[in-house]
Amino acid sequence: MKKVINLTIYNIGQAKGFILVVALLQILLQLGLKVKTLATTGLLTGQLRIVSPDIVKQVVLDQLSIGLPVFFAGTAILVYSAVIWSREWSSKGSFIYRLLMLPGSRFGIYWAKLLTMLVITFFLQAVQVVGVFLNYYLTSFFIPEFAQYHITPWSLVTNSMAMPLLVPQYAVQFLLILTMGIALIVTVFQLAILVFGVEKKGYVRKVTSVVLYVLVIVVTFTAIMRTQFVVRLIGNEAMVFLIGSMLIWIVLNMLLSDYLLNHKVSV
Repeated sequence: MKKVINLTIYNIGQAKGFILVVALLQILLQLGLKVKTLATTGLLTGQLRIVSPDIVKQVVLDQLSIGLPVFFAGTAILVYSAVIWSREWSSKGSFIYRLLMLPGSRFGIYWAKLLTMLVITFFLQAVQVVGVFLNYYLTSFFIPEFAQYHITPWSLVTNSMAMPLLVPQYAVQFLLILTMGIALIVTVFQLAILVFGVEKKGYVRKVTSVVLYVLVIVVTFTAIMRTQFVVRLIGNEAMVFLIGSMLIWIVLNMLLSDYLLNHKVSV
């Protein structure tokens, strides 16, 4: 366990530049979209006036200024999930590359990378929440009557319609988002290991293994969605079913990765 924690701290240190750049771009994107919203809705010119709390929420929590930074951060996380594996094989003298050459189980390295990506994800999620506060105060600065409706920044952050991805109101929502996020990360991990780490006798075999894995992804998630539709699961039932499906997918990918890292990876 100590080895995993130390490797996680090492990976986070290696990723600090990536984290800071993505966080800064995330905030700038959110604030830029907010300025665009204020400029295009007529609030700054007085063509549109705030006359109800609903308009306040609509201005601060418009879907574009919330959704686009989340999509940007999520895409960056998935790209980096592949990068932290690929660079181990491209940098032969790296610390973790040398660890791969040592005898014993290599799965601690996998755990450390997964924990690293979860830490980065939660940090960027917190940055997005900070962005909502900045949006609130930016809007208050340009539109003074904004404050008279006594809507706090935190009430906007916990708004169930606009912020379920960032601050889920219920435990089942949090678990669903968490398991789906981990499922995406371990899927990218698996693809990176197949592409960059696993020794293959020839280019055709490498491509074939990746294509087969992609087909498994498509078939699996098609089956999950079709089962949900046929059984007509709704509400919490649907979320519990999806959580269970994601957990099975995560475990199967981790078992496959464990096997590949310990038996098929060439260093």
